[in-house]
Amino acid sequence: MKAIYIQSTQDTPQVTLDIQKGIFEIKGNSYPENSAQFYNPIIEWLQELLASNYKNKIVFDFNFDYFNTSSAKFILEILRILEEFQEKSVETMVRWHYFEDDIDILESGEDYKGIVSIPFELVSRDDTLDM
Repeated sequence: MKAIYIQSTQDTPQVTLDIQKGIFEIKGNSYPENSAQFYNPIIEWLQELLASNYKNKIVFDFNFDYFNTSSAKFILEILRILEEFQEKSVETMVRWHYFEDDIDILESGEDYKGIVSIPFELVSRDDTLDM
């Protein structure tokens, strides 16, 4: 499967989905003008991967600085697809990264962790690493 790499912009996150390198990551700000237009190719790629009987471990990193309500819906949809991988016996886990002082991103991660039934790790980020 061809990898997806989307460069970040001011209002859209960087996306890397690469099965060859084992990288599954969404990073940055997410408040696109049209969330469906931005996230649908990502969701379609994951659904195609799910249909392909992919069996390697998936560690999906969410590394948001900010996301809006319309993005939140698509994040949940991605998490639901990841649950389907887990149901197909694909070892799957989520790492939800947040800055220690960013209560909103931390609470969002806690909320998602409570909704989905896959291993979900909340990872505190050191803001000096992103400079």
